Amino acid sequence: MTTKPSRHIRRAAQVEAEVHVPVAIVGGGACGLTAALMLSDAGVDCVVLERDALPSGSTALSSGFIPAPGTRTQREHGVHDDSAKRFAADIQAKAHGRAAPALVEAYAESIGPALDALQERHGLQWMLLDGFLYPGHSVHRMHSLPQKTGASLMAALQAAVEAAGIPVLTQAMVDTLVLDAEDRVIGIDYARPDGSRESLSCDALLLACNGFGCNAEMVRTLLPEMAEAAFGGHDSHDGSAILWGESLGARLRDLGGYQGHGS
Repeated sequence: MTTKPSRHIRRAAQVEAEVHVPVAIVGGGACGLTAALMLSDAGVDCVVLERDALPSGSTALSSGFIPAPGTRTQREHGVHDDSAKRFAADIQAKAHGRAAPALVEAYAESIGPALDALQERHGLQWMLLDGFLYPGHSVHRMHSLPQKTGASLMAALQAAVEAAGIPVLTQAMVDTLVLDAEDRVIGIDYARPDGSRESLSCDALLLACNGFGCNAEMVRTLLPEMAEAAFGGHDSHDGSAILWGESLGARLRDLGGYQGHGS
């Protein structure tokens, strides 16, 4: 297990780099690729940097099921009584009221439009899983691609990103954020498999690398009751975004939840 990943910050007035992008996205999992597609739809150029040879993350290891309210797919299946408010209430009930309300509301309100956009603009064909009611949900809202695997979901997102012409830089291990004197991120440094180092300058940075299940020290601190549990996710989950955020003085919220599976 990873315990102390090297995540650094350096100060500079400018970044000496041949490439500049409006937005750099660190992490090529489902979060990073979806964010890239939404930025592209809005006319914002971006680049995705992924540490592995192929974008995957824990989504590729999962069943690929996504809960979302008020979607086109729900309506097509006759589900008209769902809403972001109802979804948020179900989440809070399952979390015994301990989830951060602002984060729950942001997710509940955003995920439905995101799935609709992926379907209408990027060809992902969702189906509604209505053969069972997922634990904690008061209505059928679990979506999946027909293959019902996380690997197929990642493949569809990768195909959409490629079709949109969004650059995905693989085997790029981002380990350093470059900040100016006003604490604005102006670039990133990353390592290549051969040991060489490269830099990229940007106007904004999106960290899509928040998982920390592989960071034993962080699990002991944030999830002490799961300190001895086996982690079933991707081995890139070292808590990079959390570590960078802490070093910049960010507050940590809503990091105490987990999900266990008998499989």
